[in-house]
Amino acid sequence: MMSAGYWKSHYVLDSDPEVIDRNLHTSFFVSGSERFELLTFERSKDAPNILVSPGSAGHAHVFAELGYQMHLRGYNVFIMPKHGGATVGELVRRHGDAVERISGTYSDMLGVFSEGLGGFAVFYLALSHGPIKSAVYQNSPAVLTEAQFLRAVLTGRGAARRRKLFLPVLRILSRIAPWAPVPVSLYLDFEDLIDMEGNRERETRLVKEGYLRDPGFDRWYPLSAVMSLVSTAPSGPLSALKVPTMFLVPSRGWTDPSYLTDLYRRLPPIKKRFVEVNGGVFWMCSHPKEAATIICDWFDETV
Repeated sequence: MMSAGYWKSHYVLDSDPEVIDRNLHTSFFVSGSERFELLTFERSKDAPNILVSPGSAGHAHVFAELGYQMHLRGYNVFIMPKHGGATVGELVRRHGDAVERISGTYSDMLGVFSEGLGGFAVFYLALSHGPIKSAVYQNSPAVLTEAQFLRAVLTGRGAARRRKLFLPVLRILSRIAPWAPVPVSLYLDFEDLIDMEGNRERETRLVKEGYLRDPGFDRWYPLSAVMSLVSTAPSGPLSALKVPTMFLVPSRGWTDPSYLTDLYRRLPPIKKRFVEVNGGVFWMCSHPKEAATIICDWFDETV
């Protein structure tokens, strides 16, 4: 069980954790038959809103400092709970319900910042004309059934090599036992994703002292959820996208960045922006003030 103050000592780098905590409270939304928690920084009912969605394994408090920095820019900020082994399709519906809850309680001016698994779900929600005014993606998005995406996630060493080795076996097993638990570390190695250049010290603290010891992180997902990452088709074509879209692309990301470059090129002629940052997968958490500035500048224009 995670201690109440774990996030304050491990996930806050540039702010006063007690000030963040004083501004933080909890709200809720319902999706299906379940009630989910949203970490919330509230400014006013008519202020613009940002929904933050984490990637695989992580929970909402990982983004508490980033959310607070966005809040300082004048936004109500809501942070999704960890995804808990849901499939991509289930997460699309869950995010849609969260967006509806926020828009119905506050203003309908709502942008979403998402990364990794959260970004895959939000992108599919945007393609299905979900009620999103603008979106920013890091370590995502993707059309999960594209051969180009599969090549991107299977190319490389470490976790990529394991993904390539085990994927054929997992495809077969998923037909027999979709409920079977799979360790997240089989296909996603947080330690290997630490940025070994300018951000190494900060990210080593985040990952080795924080994420890898955090009892609140997911360690296992059911096979059905894992396989949905390479088998879930979008509800519509890329040409259906109407939401203003920013790709926030780390120069040292978890896959070959050429996939995101090509995906961005194929987006329809909407308002869009491609921003490369000098960092790795965890850049948004190791540089929360800089990330909040880039994200909020975009939402100031588009929400």
